[in-house]
Amino acid sequence: MRSIVIKSYETKKSIISPIIFLIIGLMLLLNPGDIVEFVSYIFGGVFLALGVAKILSDSRYNMRTTGDTFYSVVMIILGIIFIFFSGTIEFIIRLSIGIWIIINGLNTIAIGANLVRVDKKSVGSLIIGFLLLLIGLYTIFVSNLVLSSLGLVITIYAVLEIIDYIYITIKK
Repeated sequence: MRSIVIKSYETKKSIISPIIFLIIGLMLLLNPGDIVEFVSYIFGGVFLALGVAKILSDSRYNMRTTGDTFYSVVMIILGIIFIFFSGTIEFIIRLSIGIWIIINGLNTIAIGANLVRVDKKSVGSLIIGFLLLLIGLYTIFVSNLVLSSLGLVITIYAVLEIIDYIYITIKK
């Protein structure tokens, strides 16, 4: 049997990307509500600026059509919604993910119920379905759970990348 011998530990890895991910992950983990609000303000400002710029551009060149006006108004309305209803946006994200998990849980329960009729040992699908239901409800009712979890995953990823970078640097 042949063995593989590593002759060089050279790599083009950078420490910058994991550090940026670590900062983002920690911010999402520790303060997800403010991050959603900040991002919502940014999106709102961009949408508002695009809508106003489109209206000004069309009025300057006299090239306004019904579609352009509709586009401008929709962008301005989206901008206002994102700026003034940032807390609602977090709830809508949480509600959407929670409903999706609940629907999958109900589907798993239905499949598990059919499997139990055929094989009595298939109770695991029913248990998983009920757990998905509980997780979906928990996601809906607990604020910032989804973003905190995402922040935790990003933080763990960044720490592992930093450890890998240090390990490779030491091996050089």
